[in-house]
Amino acid sequence: MSHPVTSPPVRIAASVLGVLLLIGLKTLTSDQTALGPAVDLVASDHGTVDGPLVSTRYGPVQVRVTVQGGVLTDVVSLRLPTGGRSGQIADYSAPVLRREALAAQGTGVDAVSGATYTSQGYADSLQGALDQIAAGDPSSSA
Repeated sequence: MSHPVTSPPVRIAASVLGVLLLIGLKTLTSDQTALGPAVDLVASDHGTVDGPLVSTRYGPVQVRVTVQGGVLTDVVSLRLPTGGRSGQIADYSAPVLRREALAAQGTGVDAVSGATYTSQGYADSLQGALDQIAAGDPSSSA
């Protein structure tokens, strides 16, 4: 009688799971590493501003933010790493980062698992844009 843990279906399933983990398939959850403090916007803050272009290990990251009445209403990725695995990572992380930035109303977002460099670049560009809006810098409007 074979032991249930060593039965062929269990061994095959364990092998497949091991291979998937080894090739780096990750969930789209955040890793709970906050990338920055939330920005205190006031009701008079408004505008659309491009954040600075942030160079990361895997490519440039830049966002455009829109603030209306002191509320962060939109974040658009202008530049993200492209090509190969870096492009795939940017493609799945950008919507997650956008959603978290809008929910946090700033850069107090969690890094996306598997996209640490892109997440940090996104937060840095977002912070720069929000700082420009908070400072009332009209020369930085898109």
